[in-house]
Amino acid sequence: MEQPTARILVAEDSALLRRVIGDVLREQGWTVLEATDGASALHMAQTEDPAVLLMAREMQGLDGLAVLDALRSDPHTEDMPVVFVTGHTDAADLALGLQRGAHDYVRKPVDPVELVARIGTALRLRALHDELARRNAELEQLARTDTLTGLANRRHADDVLRATIAAARRHRRTLSAVLIDVDNFKSVNDLHGHAAGDAVLREIAVRLTAGLREEDTAARWGGEEFLLLLPDSPDAGVVCERLRAGVAGRPMNVHGLLELPVTASFGWAPWTGDETGEALIGRADAALYAAKAAGRDRVVVATASALRAA
Repeated sequence: MEQPTARILVAEDSALLRRVIGDVLREQGWTVLEATDGASALHMAQTEDPAVLLMAREMQGLDGLAVLDALRSDPHTEDMPVVFVTGHTDAADLALGLQRGAHDYVRKPVDPVELVARIGTALRLRALHDELARRNAELEQLARTDTLTGLANRRHADDVLRATIAAARRHRRTLSAVLIDVDNFKSVNDLHGHAAGDAVLREIAVRLTAGLREEDTAARWGGEEFLLLLPDSPDAGVVCERLRAGVAGRPMNVHGLLELPVTASFGWAPWTGDETGEALIGRADAALYAAKAAGRDRVVVATASALRAA
């Protein structure tokens, strides 16, 4: 059911008809916006986002069909319900507007009962479109998100990696990839259960993201591994050391029942400027392996030709 505060944009070059229509709509509790010609109707539809556009088919300058075409070609307004007000009665002429994307017609002289009914239908259509868009956005978010930690999942991280490398290549920018592995994570699950392990992973995700910039990406790479992508970060080693200390610096609180000391190993690699994302991740993985082999709870950086402790 439509909300009583719905905003209706009335575009009509007749001041008298605008007032008559506006009075009918306001009696329903709807808010009325007014445009006096096609150009202002298009501008207000794009900037004010009314729930419905009620528009004269015939106006001086930019007519209703031209406004409708412009709205349907704009992704932000392509689904806005448009109801024409017209004196035309020819079926072929009415069909033309519907074919171009109009939702409905109200014929002149305007009958208040018909007007309210048709606007109500258009508002319900808008509500359905908005709900569908919201649900699609939620599904897209779920498809990109690791449900345990709230970070990007591996699929989304792969997409971001490709896009970030393309941007770095195009703008000649730096990029670092960091792989992080929770040390001795199997023992957490074995000794305290998988619920405790899940709590540790969630807390590590919180601590990692707290130390990153908005332009950085944090993802759960798989199991107890995390991936960070740090564009334009010349001090990536400093960032990694700060994050490592943030993980190890205080115990992980598990459901208020346990305080578990946890550490993580970091391997990071600066992008060479011409390698693929797979090659970059491969070098970061080799650095991570070296960090684990050297005793864990440390940061190791990979260069194009060698590994060294950070």
